[in-house]
Amino acid sequence: MITVHDIEAKLAEWAPLTLAVKDDPVGLQAGERGKPVKHVMVSLDVTLAVIAEAAAMGADLLVSHHGIVKSYELRPTDGTDAGTVLLALCRAGLASVAMHTNLDAAPGGINDVMAAMIGLTDVSVYDKKEGIGRIGILAEPTGAKTFAERCKTVFKTGVVRYHDAGKPVKTVALCSGGGGSLFEDAIIAGCDTFVTGDVGHAKFLTAQNQGINLLDCGHFATENIIVPVVAEYLQKAFPDLTVTLSGETAEPFRCL
Repeated sequence: MITVHDIEAKLAEWAPLTLAVKDDPVGLQAGERGKPVKHVMVSLDVTLAVIAEAAAMGADLLVSHHGIVKSYELRPTDGTDAGTVLLALCRAGLASVAMHTNLDAAPGGINDVMAAMIGLTDVSVYDKKEGIGRIGILAEPTGAKTFAERCKTVFKTGVVRYHDAGKPVKTVALCSGGGGSLFEDAIIAGCDTFVTGDVGHAKFLTAQNQGINLLDCGHFATENIIVPVVAEYLQKAFPDLTVTLSGETAEPFRCL
């Protein structure tokens, strides 16, 4: 019998919970660790639509990247959005496990997958405090626009916002999701190009002032890449388990 605990423990072998940044409550979000599991659904986010989908398919556990619980003091009431989602999980009899910043930092996790997808070699960690950001070398230097087009294709995103500093893309630093806080660390590490999501106006001004190519490829697009990798990992670890990719986890907005 496979339990929620078994799956959480196997995921933690890949991405130890201790790798998570401070105050990021990763791991079990809802449910009982002893609950038997026959069917797991893997998604980037846990939303009401994903919960309904999982319940309709008879899943026992949701494994996601983004957690529901943002604070150890969250109350499962309908007074907050997260509380509403937790209540929906409980009504559906679903357990939920999140592998968030620990999976960002883990070897073979999101940022290593991201680096491989855009063709980086000699990849290493540039932010020693959290261990999340990666930096590497592009085999063949290219222009910022061409590189942005490549990222748009590999990350399957509708929009890439970018600043072209007028220099070739060669030494690339990255951080999946909203990694703008690591931009200055990436510049210090010697990148000529930084790739992330959720880039604000001020960061584009920094890129302009510092002469750095900056690409905003979207939060969802730079993180959803890990969902099939997690599913494959679980399927190999538990061959008798039914593992399903959510069809309801998607970019939550449209671009005109």
